[in-house]
Amino acid sequence: MLILNEKTLVETVDFDELIEKIEQTMLFADEGNFAMPLRSNISLNGSDSLMLMPCVTPEAWGCKLLTLRPGNPQKGLPFINGAVMLFDAKTGEPKALLEGKMVTALRTGAVGGAGIKNTARADIRSLGLVGTGAQGYWQAQFGCAARKGVKEVWIYDAITEKLPAFAKQLQAVLPGVEVKIAASAVELLEKTEAVMTATPSKSPLFPDDEKLLAGHAFSGIGSYMPDMREFPDGLFKLTGGDVYVDTPHALDETGDLITPLENGALRRGDIHTLAELIGGKRKKESETTFFKSVGMALFDIAAADYLCEKAARKGLGQNVEF
Repeated sequence: MLILNEKTLVETVDFDELIEKIEQTMLFADEGNFAMPLRSNISLNGSDSLMLMPCVTPEAWGCKLLTLRPGNPQKGLPFINGAVMLFDAKTGEPKALLEGKMVTALRTGAVGGAGIKNTARADIRSLGLVGTGAQGYWQAQFGCAARKGVKEVWIYDAITEKLPAFAKQLQAVLPGVEVKIAASAVELLEKTEAVMTATPSKSPLFPDDEKLLAGHAFSGIGSYMPDMREFPDGLFKLTGGDVYVDTPHALDETGDLITPLENGALRRGDIHTLAELIGGKRKKESETTFFKSVGMALFDIAAADYLCEKAARKGLGQNVEF
């Protein structure tokens, strides 16, 4: 069995390949040839949780397991720990064990990258990022991989004191791009052509100003609960039918869709899967687009399977008898 830790996963991944793998998986998901039950959340005390996210396809069997321990940060330990277990799809034998947080970060980055690749203009030179956490770090890298002409990445976070250190960290992995700090979300919109968001915000990050919002390709991965929102209602006056999701489940999970659907700012018929765009069933109609991702276990297992196969070819990781 192959063991892949966080460091090895980073050494293994190729951004373009993983974006393509996620695109293929989105097309596959639209066909429905996979089994994926609802996520299980187990807790004895109502706060500490064990989450199980299994998925089975003809090519990959696996399960992502995460533990959530709210008291850990006070002890200097991670809030979330996890692993992805893969099994051989033909024999059911254990195949690989991968560090779960990095698999999640890489697949989420690749999903966001797929959104930018398929909705942003091919000639964009500037990318915006709101949210300077671990997810934002990977979103920016995959966004630049998806649009290789990007020369500037503008970053913003409500916790402004985090920005200088994050800019330095991001600049180190984007040598051909100038990382700049925006003074506000408004300045970020003014300076960019595509925007990626990765925050847990419960209210829109941007003003409800159509002039500021117009002409951008937006990709949001942050709001994953009904009470969370990163985008204002005015955005949907500009997007028309160019609102895309990674999975139809998003309509029931994120406030960025639930709220505008309930108040009439967004119509159900204007929402499509990104797979429709990838597969050529739809063509963009507006210069302003919105892609919303909430993720699902299928993407985790597909990403883990890609990383496992790639690491094995490169001779990376540790093989153990099981």
